[in-house]
Amino acid sequence: MFARRIAAALAALVLAVPLSGCGRQEDRYRAGSIGPKISVGIPFDQPGLGFAQSGQYRGLDVDVAQYVVHELGYAESQIVFRQVKPVDRERMLEQGQVDMVVAGYSITQERQKLVDFAGPYLAAGQDLLVRRAQNDIAGVEDLAQKRVCVAAGSTSGALVRSLAPQAQVQEREEFPECVTALLSGDTDAASGDDFALAGLAHVRGGGQLRLVGNPFSNEHYGIGVPHGDPELVDVIDQALKRMMRDGSFKAALGRASRSIGYSIDAAARTLRPGDR
Repeated sequence: MFARRIAAALAALVLAVPLSGCGRQEDRYRAGSIGPKISVGIPFDQPGLGFAQSGQYRGLDVDVAQYVVHELGYAESQIVFRQVKPVDRERMLEQGQVDMVVAGYSITQERQKLVDFAGPYLAAGQDLLVRRAQNDIAGVEDLAQKRVCVAAGSTSGALVRSLAPQAQVQEREEFPECVTALLSGDTDAASGDDFALAGLAHVRGGGQLRLVGNPFSNEHYGIGVPHGDPELVDVIDQALKRMMRDGSFKAALGRASRSIGYSIDAAARTLRPGDR
């Protein structure tokens, strides 16, 4: 598998090459020696995390992916970004359609049975998005008999069903469809991770939506890779640690939060590989 070849070659190179100094990328990898391209799955429709527009990719997950892939020895021109929807992430990794997934991807025990995770790198919490004029939903405890839209394949639906069993959970293929349903009155709330919801409200809400701000879960975002590649996981973990040490992660998180008008505590949100 392509990912295993990356891991095997780079694990040895990481040990052999200093972590600083000019020419590190050229020393660690010569284009074409492992593969000409690396395919990375990201969201295309989540402002602040992964957003594609006019051939440009922006967001925290994009910055994290670019840093990590650069550390693996690839130039930016060798990255192929592919859209992954929550419901497709494990399948695309298992089928080799992408080499890694950096897409607001919460690490869970169930998912770890199917794919491996490097990280984590970011803490998030599941929250609710409602219409600005609504005042009858202040938290998950207010969702009884309410229609709640979630993205299929995310962890959001299961948690809402567990904490609010009388809620009417509606699954849509993508998060933006929940925003559309909320604006049109076809649902009463949308549920997902707070960072993703804040981005959608800022870009697509037209000032008509607000984040409740009462999270009811602890999500740890990681980078998904095909199951059974511990060497690749270790190499990516080391890259994430360098990103945090050199200030690149803090800068990327600041850019992402400012782009969606969402004020956060960067120190509290930053996780380091092994913090599970």
